[in-house]
Amino acid sequence: MGMFDEIYCDAALPDDACEAGTCFQTKSLPDPCMCRYRITASGRFIDSDDNDLEPSGYIAFYAYPKGRASGDSAFQLVEYRAKFLDGNLDSIVRVPSAEPREVRYGLASFRWFQSRSFLFGDDTDDDTPI
Repeated sequence: MGMFDEIYCDAALPDDACEAGTCFQTKSLPDPCMCRYRITASGRFIDSDDNDLEPSGYIAFYAYPKGRASGDSAFQLVEYRAKFLDGNLDSIVRVPSAEPREVRYGLASFRWFQSRSFLFGDDTDDDTPI
């Protein structure tokens, strides 16, 4: 199993498949290393130190849908794709589970800061998500 990062999304999602406050996982950022990020309600992408990463391109993130009982394998992951243009959130779409994978979506650019990892003990003293 590879590493991933976590994303909290305060921006409106296109449906209600996931509960408010859901912690999503992503592998869209280079070198995922268990860091936390947030898509703010105003459409910015920030790290755990409130640095604005100003991305351009696509960030995919996913979680299990609400109502999934622990250990219930009948549910598939819900995947969303956020499109950023010059640091501003342009749109978030739900990715159909049967979407062909011939097209690759990714980041064209973003600002990089040394972010704290929630896994390796360099997170804030409390466990409050960013």
